[in-house]
Amino acid sequence: MTAVPKRLLKAMTARDGHRCAWSGQDTDTLVPHHRANRGSGGYKAGDSIANLVWLDAHINGEIESVSEMAEIARGRGIKISKFSTPAEQPIDHAVHGLVTLNDDGTWTAIKEGKR
Repeated sequence: MTAVPKRLLKAMTARDGHRCAWSGQDTDTLVPHHRANRGSGGYKAGDSIANLVWLDAHINGEIESVSEMAEIARGRGIKISKFSTPAEQPIDHAVHGLVTLNDDGTWTAIKEGKR
């Protein structure tokens, strides 16, 4: 597994305040989560800031192994298709609400009915 570059970990913390995208909690078990899986590292947008969020390690494991949790994660935009553009995919983020995560490390609120 390839590590997420430190500059992106710092950018995630600056954007999200080191809080879980699922719960909003700040725990010592947060891990970087790729919204669209990188596969074997061949996905060029894999390590973009728009594709990364903090998740509690337990939740991260569950959305990768429990189909019901994966479905909820897809519905919230925490898990997205590898073939989509992360910056264009809405996420229901516990800290920011319904937003898009931008490639410059910012987020943009989505108005009601715009999803």
